[in-house]
Amino acid sequence: MSVRVLTLAAGLSLLGGLPLAAQSLFGSSGLGLPLEAVDARARGLGNLGIGLSGGALLPGDPAAAARLRLPSALLVAQPSWSDASDGVETNYFQGTRFPLMAAAYPVAGGIFSIHFASLMDQDFQGERVSSVMLGGVPTVTTDSFEQDGSVSSMNVGFARMLTPQTSVGLTVGRYTGTFERSLIRTVDPGATGNPIQDFVSAGSWTYAGYLVTGGVATRVADLLNLAASATWSTQLDAEASATTQGGDGSFDVPLQLRAGASADLAPGLTLSASAVRADWSAVADDLNDGSNARATTALGVGLELTQARLLGREAPLRLGFRRADLPFSLNSGKASERIFSAGLGLSLNQTGEFVLASADMSLERGRRSAGVFAENFWRATLSLRLAGL
Repeated sequence: MSVRVLTLAAGLSLLGGLPLAAQSLFGSSGLGLPLEAVDARARGLGNLGIGLSGGALLPGDPAAAARLRLPSALLVAQPSWSDASDGVETNYFQGTRFPLMAAAYPVAGGIFSIHFASLMDQDFQGERVSSVMLGGVPTVTTDSFEQDGSVSSMNVGFARMLTPQTSVGLTVGRYTGTFERSLIRTVDPGATGNPIQDFVSAGSWTYAGYLVTGGVATRVADLLNLAASATWSTQLDAEASATTQGGDGSFDVPLQLRAGASADLAPGLTLSASAVRADWSAVADDLNDGSNARATTALGVGLELTQARLLGREAPLRLGFRRADLPFSLNSGKASERIFSAGLGLSLNQTGEFVLASADMSLERGRRSAGVFAENFWRATLSLRLAGL
């Protein structure tokens, strides 16, 4: 995407005003707000999508799919509510996304998987009322800014067990998504007595690129799960439409390293921890809009009580905490977020040891901050998993 677009987005987001609809104020800076493509179980545990016990359909932990014993499908929905403040004015946001859809099927002694995952959220709307001089007369103007877009990926993968304890996995994917933005300046004709045509600047871009994720997972002494993965990407290209007022863009996506572990502290009680590292600083040269980009680290820890029951069914209880640096900031301050979470799982249909249908729910309370900007939010995540299809 062009430098011109990102300058408009960052500039207007700093002005405060009246956001009309968005997921987060921090989606207006740089390439947007990073999203983890994880399910409600991981969210409830503060986990970053790697190192949990059992099989999983998570793009960041491709080796975990090898532990699935039946064909499986996963759907995740995520509503959120937030309020953002610049120290003077508070604005409200809300929205719903579907960050992950996935399916897996046993093939050739392993598990074939496919994922549709959200990676960056760029939704934002804002409005600013100001005054300019026209013919020596102060004139009221209204700037309305809207951007709508996201960076997503579609991945296919294969995982298999090398030994009864160790599995490996590999996924290959393509970046997808679109980005649209518009800026409309309306001038109040009251001061001049004559209608003035609105100023309109708009454009749209399509994202493209490729990524590869490789991972390994192992279980030690039947008490400890360990996992690690790395994601390598080509440049993320943004191709402008024919009518867009701005050129094409290209962005360096960093190598992303992940590690996770979960340990059985006692029968039915598991401690999990995970970490992600990526250096986004090279993207600052591509943006060239005043946005800061930096290396980031995210850490998460959680406890899971697996023997809890509800209505006679298995209903694991989860608590978690996560802290993460955000790669893009709204001003010179470094952006970060802290999240406390809780979650519940429920087995809906079980035959013997096989869970054929389950639902997971989590609720997070978090805070993002960068300089004078702060955003408090609630986020719910709902997952539905089916097996034996």
